[in-house]
Parts: sequence; C-alpha cells; structure tokens
Amino acid sequence: MAEYGTSVETTASPDKVWKIWSDMSTWGEWNPNVSTMDWQGGFQSGTTGVMNTRAGQHHKMKLLDVMPGRGFALETSVVPLTTFRFNCRIGSAGGKTTVGQWVEVKGPLGPVLGGMMGPQVSKEFGTLLTNLAKQAESSQL
Repeated sequence: MAEYGTSVETTASPDKVWKIWSDMSTWGEWNPNVSTMDWQGGFQSGTTGVMNTRAGQHHKMKLLDVMPGRGFALETSVVPLTTFRFNCRIGSAGGKTTVGQWVEVKGPLGPVLGGMMGPQVSKEFGTLLTNLAKQAESSQL
C-alpha cells in the first residue's frame, strides 16, 4: 500500500514537537486546513472526534496507534468503501528532529483512489509540518 507525504527537519526537540502536535486545541494555529478539533477522551488511541476545516467541512476521525513522543495515526472515511489513514511520525538523529506525515488510502477502492487522491491530499503536508516545526522552535514549553 502506497503512502503519500513528506517530512521536515527542525531544531526543536522531539518533546517540544510532541507537546504541540498532541494538543489538538492548537491545530488551528499551525495547520492551514483546520479551524478547530472537537475531541472526546484526550489524545489516546481509540478516542474520536471531529476535525472542522476552514472550508466548512466536518470529518469524523479516530485516533490510533498513539506512541507518546514518537507518533500517531488518524483515520477517517470521506469516500464510501475507503479509509484515509494519516500517519504522523517524529524521529531524531544527529541533533535534528524529523517531523513527517503521510496518508494511506485503504479499502476496496483504496488502490484506485490512493493513486488519484493521495498526492492531492498530501500536497499541503509540507506547509503544515513547517508551521508545526516553527511553532515548536518558538515554544517556551
């Protein structure tokens, strides 16, 4: 299954990146697509909520595979018989932190829609990750 996405490097520590990324109340500050996140149950695997976009859309989502300080996944279904899984990862090597996000399109229509929609969905990942990195670099946390 193909993933579409990118990563950026930052001088912020993985801990600083994680503190911002795992605080959904801040997502509208650095993610150009998100206005608000309405979430129940905190930032842990299995919790659900709604991502409200600046375009006026509302996507029901589920948080999965939360590994504090390392990554998580968000799943949503915006097309029948298809699941979009956003894999979000933090890594570090050589004094640099890497922050990445990729999308997988799964389900019976996944192979067809993934090739068509994966590049489109992921085209703004670089911008949102750069914004996240800048937020973490300037954070006083």
